[in-house]
Amino acid sequence: MANRALIISPTGCNILEHDDYEKGKHWRMAHPERTYDTCVVVFKEDFEPEPGTYDMIIRKKGYKYKLIPQIADMIKWENYDYIGCWDDDYATDIRSVNRSLELARQFDFRFFQQATTSFQTFPCLVHNPEYIFTETSFIESGIPFFRNDIFRKFLHFLREYDYNESEWGIDKILCHLFGGSAHVVHEVHARHMRPETSWYDKDNAFREMDYLMRDFFPKYMKKHFNYDYQYDDTQQILRAYKNG
Repeated sequence: MANRALIISPTGCNILEHDDYEKGKHWRMAHPERTYDTCVVVFKEDFEPEPGTYDMIIRKKGYKYKLIPQIADMIKWENYDYIGCWDDDYATDIRSVNRSLELARQFDFRFFQQATTSFQTFPCLVHNPEYIFTETSFIESGIPFFRNDIFRKFLHFLREYDYNESEWGIDKILCHLFGGSAHVVHEVHARHMRPETSWYDKDNAFREMDYLMRDFFPKYMKKHFNYDYQYDDTQQILRAYKNG
């Protein structure tokens, strides 16, 4: 399998850049130095992504983690070593993504994300320049990468988990689903560019998250792995790897 990754990104907005990152080298830009390809999934009928900001384009409506299994059936994701499922409203640059993938390949990360400098995030994900990367009990659902075999397990879960509109809670069960810790790359980072917005009722979102974590997921883990999942809503740094 070639050392090349794929980012699948449901997209409904133009690229959002930030001064922290190299101008003209937004992560979606199709420059030859990338060690990854991008698959843009346009979910708005009237939206046209900028030329040169994707390698593959698919037009399909839906919520992100309902779309991912459908897109996986349409493309050859098996040919990539890491598969990312990225939101469209994050800023970072090609160099940063390449470096995070280089570390993932070197240290065989199972699933990971870049640290964030966002307006709001969990403390274990906040960028710390003293670290190269950390091992954590949690990563968010905004810009995760999954190693090829882990992505296959994720697809199996997504094909069974049916939700109405809220994807809340999926990120909170990943370490249990994959049976191990995650990683956060701090040598580089990304930034969530839009304030928190919800296209759905938050009360319903909390109910769906509670259903996932207290009902569906314990039954799923027992059925497929004979594993007794206990409700866990912690986000911790387990180990930090520092520069020098």
